[in-house]
Amino acid sequence: MSKPAQREPLFSPFTLVIFLTIICVFLGVKSLVDSGEPISTSMKETLGYWRNGFFGLLGFTLQMMMILVFGYCLAIYRPVHSTLKRLSNIPTSRIQAVLFVLLISVMAGLTNWGFGLIVGALLARFVSEAMQKKKISVDPALLAAASYAGMAVWHGGLSGSAPLKVAEKGHFLEEAIGIISIDQTIFSRFNLIVTSLLVLSFALALLVILYFSGRPSYLNSSKSLRPIDSGSGFPLARIVGLVMVLCVIVGYFSIDGEGSFFDLNLVNFMLFALVLIAYRSLSRFTDSVKEGLKNSADILIQFPFYAGILGVLTNTGLLSSFSTWILANSSEASFAPLSLIAAASVNFLVPSGGGQWAVQGPILMDVSQTMNFDLGKMVMVFAFGDQISNLLQPFWALPLLAITGVKAKDVFKYSFWMFVAGFVMLLVLMTVLL
Repeated sequence: MSKPAQREPLFSPFTLVIFLTIICVFLGVKSLVDSGEPISTSMKETLGYWRNGFFGLLGFTLQMMMILVFGYCLAIYRPVHSTLKRLSNIPTSRIQAVLFVLLISVMAGLTNWGFGLIVGALLARFVSEAMQKKKISVDPALLAAASYAGMAVWHGGLSGSAPLKVAEKGHFLEEAIGIISIDQTIFSRFNLIVTSLLVLSFALALLVILYFSGRPSYLNSSKSLRPIDSGSGFPLARIVGLVMVLCVIVGYFSIDGEGSFFDLNLVNFMLFALVLIAYRSLSRFTDSVKEGLKNSADILIQFPFYAGILGVLTNTGLLSSFSTWILANSSEASFAPLSLIAAASVNFLVPSGGGQWAVQGPILMDVSQTMNFDLGKMVMVFAFGDQISNLLQPFWALPLLAITGVKAKDVFKYSFWMFVAGFVMLLVLMTVLL
């Protein structure tokens, strides 16, 4: 007897990006028609922008796949697997489990968003398994939502795209705003206060959810991780990995480098080297990569659609028009909150902090100078808005879902309330502190 056909889920990250694509194409056509273009020409141009942009994030797509694959490789390396297992046994109650995952994920996310995403997902998975063994009921999806908080604070951390970009010599806005050092953005008192209170709001939201939610009895649906030992024989992979680390050290002390040394390519380079060192032999390294690649298919499939959306938004002028409209209709009192709302809104369509800053940054900085706002603080306002809506953005949740095995709809029913708590907190702080 043949198995019944599996029903296509109505809500999934892939269906959402297709839905967003249809909306953006429609709005792009309407924008060109409103500007005087014939409807046939508008449709042709908009679809052309989408097609040309479809492969505009190929490099970024590979970067994200590498983060997931190599992070997964490290997770199934037996010594790392055993260490994470031991750490996951620290919590002894539901509250401790959720807050433990939240705290570690936030700390990792502030260090680097890529590491935070993977570390948080792995910790959520292992803590869930540890709680099940202790017969303590805690929803795996709630732990996954707590681990996703790292992506809601990352832009105020050491890998924040906007603050690092404006601190670079020769950045694209230098002639207009000069160089804004990280002590005015990432390490400013303003950012430290806002980030601390933001994390507190997440913790309170999770505690409220725990108080009102029941005690789930179902188990995590993720497949068990198969630990892999390092290989034997001639350690060619380890030698290559050590040479790669040496290259990083030499590059760090090089005097001819400009800009931020710590970026996404460095993260992937070091992850590549660490996996090679860990597995010692090329055959074991290859085996682990094959396991990781099984979990990266969603990124390969969905990222081109987001790239196409970005191509439509930027080339039809929709993105700049939206940002300009919000900022033009703001007063001195409402400017910071509306800037926060604008950044959070655009993040749903352009889920890349660096790409979003390239489009919104010039508009935001121009109006900020006109209104005599502190430019460093306004860069962080943009960062806060960009990061908070990640809690509702399935684009970045793909590695989380793959590693934890939970469904998107189960995670977002919790992260929604974290978003509400954090967003309200940010709106109040932007009104009071600016």
